[in-house]
Amino acid sequence: MEKVRVHRFRLKSPKREKNSSSSINPSNLLRRNRKKGKMELSSVFAHPFPTAHFSYSPITSSLSRSPPLPTTTPKSVNNSPSTSSAAASTIHSEPFKSRPRNVYYRSQRPISISHNARQSAILDMQNSEDLDSALSRSGGILRAQDLNIILRHYGNLNRWQELSQLFEWMQDNDRINSSSYSSYIKFMGKGCNPAKALEVFNGIKDEAMKNNVSIWNSVLGCLVRGGKFESSIRLFYQMKQDGLIPDVFTYSTLLAGCAKVKNGYSKAIELVQEMKSSGLQMDSVIYGTLIAVCASSNECDEAENYFYQMKDEGYSPNLYHYSSLLNAYSVDGNFKKADMLVQDMKSAGLVPNKVILTTLLKVYVRGGLFEKSRELLTELEALGYAEDEVRLIPYS
Repeated sequence: MEKVRVHRFRLKSPKREKNSSSSINPSNLLRRNRKKGKMELSSVFAHPFPTAHFSYSPITSSLSRSPPLPTTTPKSVNNSPSTSSAAASTIHSEPFKSRPRNVYYRSQRPISISHNARQSAILDMQNSEDLDSALSRSGGILRAQDLNIILRHYGNLNRWQELSQLFEWMQDNDRINSSSYSSYIKFMGKGCNPAKALEVFNGIKDEAMKNNVSIWNSVLGCLVRGGKFESSIRLFYQMKQDGLIPDVFTYSTLLAGCAKVKNGYSKAIELVQEMKSSGLQMDSVIYGTLIAVCASSNECDEAENYFYQMKDEGYSPNLYHYSSLLNAYSVDGNFKKADMLVQDMKSAGLVPNKVILTTLLKVYVRGGLFEKSRELLTELEALGYAEDEVRLIPYS
């Protein structure tokens, strides 16, 4: 058998033209090489060299060989422009199945079964009439933050027995955090039980948890609500001695206590100055509480100054601010300023509530406007607010 020597040759990368196709026809390359003494490969094989399309890939090494030739005659290929590029990428491999580009798959984060179970357990305990059975049934899967939701639910509904029962269970089962103590102590103050609040506070063994400003604020609020303002001031000093830094809520709580004691205005001014010196800014809550303190201390001019100072700083007054300043006008029956204030409130889009109307009635009575007082009383009766206000108007 005659041996045929086949010379190896190296293909150079053709210069790419702007409108040239990205595929190379090997038969054309072979015909060019034939002029240089190369042997046409079609004479080696028993059949003519088939036409095939290959995707162009730059040759990165001088030792790269030409691509392998097919050994069988392929089926006829449609050489139309629409199909040639597809054939070039699929001659040696199966078609690559990719998802359509215009279809987007949004990954959804699955909701854990434990989350759904905890939500069901929370509803079960909130609606259960037997807390013991509900705790034995659902308490094991609940976390501290879940139990805090139930704790606040009981407190808002004034269900003091369930509130204390749940809190004790949380302590016994170590399902408790600083928010638990803060909420429970606050509700103890609402339930007029400051002694229980102090007992719980003093019983906190974890020093890191006890040194939480929100817990101290709850104790201060409990003492203020219970009429123990002096005790709240002593606790405030102890708080600072222990290294805790009071926040705006701390000062607003103490300012609310100043409105309930004699000579509270001077103490309020002292607290405001201390707050400003510590870098804290006045907000709408502080302003509202301070206006109420001024009104309770018969400091009408100061109340008015703080009201308009608040507006100048960009805070919008609410019904509490208006009612506090209106109460300051009721001290000396200044009905002219009171009417102007109510008109300003209506212009701001606020609707007078029971507190506003009853305070305005007090302004009219102390200002000697008995006819306007009776007209306003008629309006209060139509709204169902006048049951406790008839005694304000003297009989003539």
